[in-house]
Amino acid sequence: MSPLLTVLLGLATVIVATSMLVAAYRAMRGPGDANRAVMADLTYFCAVALFVMFVIRTGSAVSLDVVMLGSLLGVLSTVALARLLSRGRR
Repeated sequence: MSPLLTVLLGLATVIVATSMLVAAYRAMRGPGDANRAVMADLTYFCAVALFVMFVIRTGSAVSLDVVMLGSLLGVLSTVALARLLSRGRR
């Protein structure tokens, strides 16, 4: 791996981890259910992004399948939560 890629991955890891901490704090202190749901979803996808950066560093092809499955589950849970918060209205 090139030194530039190593530095950029390190910088991206710090930015995503900071975003994850801020979103987790906001999810705990959110004023409403919708805000908490969005911040919890952001926290989940930040965790997926951190795992993607780990996969890039290790170069494992099998782990990419895990990332795709996790992303699919995250999107489905977001849709289900939005449906729950809207009480089934379209």
